[in-house]
Amino acid sequence: MKKRINLFTKKKRFNTFEVYAVKIRKYGSMLGVLFFLLFIAVMYQIFITQREISQLSAQKKEYLSQLLNEKDIEANIRYFKGKQTQLINFEKDDARFLPYYSVLLNVLFTSTESAKLESIQIDKNRTTSFIIKFDDYNGMISFLKYVESSEFLEKFESLSMASLSLTRDPQQSQSKTAMNYQLQFKGKFKEIKDESS
Repeated sequence: MKKRINLFTKKKRFNTFEVYAVKIRKYGSMLGVLFFLLFIAVMYQIFITQREISQLSAQKKEYLSQLLNEKDIEANIRYFKGKQTQLINFEKDDARFLPYYSVLLNVLFTSTESAKLESIQIDKNRTTSFIIKFDDYNGMISFLKYVESSEFLEKFESLSMASLSLTRDPQQSQSKTAMNYQLQFKGKFKEIKDESS
């Protein structure tokens, strides 16, 4: 009789490995499909992000080229913006010189014909200093009388004579009428309401 070796006699020992192998194959294929789907999702997101980056890069290049082409316009805009700021600052400090200057000229012409406005300063608070010149003594006296009238004083909040000076005209030094009289006044104008507003 022949003896045979049965290699499958210990089959039970490999059954447990076979059960694990089936489970590993089953769950491994599920994990493989999951990883594949995750890989596809990640690749799709990368593709979309790269496309957005390329679009933004193209847009950036376009804006840079426009900026380089339009740098003169940008320089002009900055220049005009600076001028606008200067104008706003000037308006804040503006003395509105013309209405007060006109008031003073009208007062001078009303008082006497010989009065000449030599100089005037007006600041934004309406504080003023002005010098009036006269060619003759009578014109100066006539003006001083007018200065004390209510018609003159109603134009000012405060007004005082700061100085009186006499000078000789070098061109007519031999003549008695060669004297020039100067009166300096300091004060503050009453506010003139803007009629346009």
